[in-house]
Amino acid sequence: MKNEIKGAILVVIAAFFWGIAATAAKFIMNNNVNPFQLVNMRLNLAFVYLFLILLIFDRKKLKITKHDAKYLAILGLVGIVGVQTTYYFTVATLNVGMAIFLQYLAPAMIVIYSVVFLKEKLSLTILISLGVSLVGSVCIILGRDTTAASNLNIIGLITGLVSAFFLSFYTIYGKKCTARVNAWAVLLYAVGFGALAYWFVSPPWILWKDVTIMEFAYASYLSIFATIIPFGLYFSGLRFLTPSSTGIIAMLEPVIASISAYLLLNEKMTFVQILGGLLIITAVIIINIYYVKRDTSNNEQQSCE
Repeated sequence: MKNEIKGAILVVIAAFFWGIAATAAKFIMNNNVNPFQLVNMRLNLAFVYLFLILLIFDRKKLKITKHDAKYLAILGLVGIVGVQTTYYFTVATLNVGMAIFLQYLAPAMIVIYSVVFLKEKLSLTILISLGVSLVGSVCIILGRDTTAASNLNIIGLITGLVSAFFLSFYTIYGKKCTARVNAWAVLLYAVGFGALAYWFVSPPWILWKDVTIMEFAYASYLSIFATIIPFGLYFSGLRFLTPSSTGIIAMLEPVIASISAYLLLNEKMTFVQILGGLLIITAVIIINIYYVKRDTSNNEQQSCE
């Protein structure tokens, strides 16, 4: 299987888990669980669980150099902590719909950065896919939440845009890290540094005090199915893709979130929302067809030589 197709499949699966997790997180918050405490517990447990998994099954991945540790510290402290903190603050300030929409302006930021600084060739396919996916994202969010536009405030808009910036950062910088270190080791230490940063906000002896079994179960679920599995797959797929195409494919997350909310929380799906989902799926298909055609063309050229 061509590496780009393999990478795309991994990112699609990651988006699936994130989408399901978004519905689970909404259910958890509806049960009056503090979102910031939940993020803190989620990062702590994700580090512990992944550390134990690697210790038992592949402890070689636990070894990194001091030089690599600096890269992973930046990814964890800036990327992981930045996204989690600004996203949940935006949710609290605005609402889930607008928070997701603002965060998923990230692919446009990634494309601009990749072209200007990484000298990535901007193909017509990427431009079309980006445009189609952004329109689809608007349809999904505004189709579900018609009051979003009337609930805006300047602080929420700023933190939402900052959230998109941090999402762009960990995609671009994460690719740099996965080129140096195994994707699962990248995730382990990035999450570890992120959890360490949250210790200054709420130390373990305060964080875990009076935590109920149900809250622990919620945090465990999110640490495995919203952190370890999707982030690990995302970083693994990122090794084979450009940051631009990775960001666009990851926009399947709100599609999955909407479908899962419809199936599990009985949320209605409007025609506009369904149209938005189809547009994003179309954008992902366009990218994959592009990779298949490019692979076929390269093979034909090599056979002629």
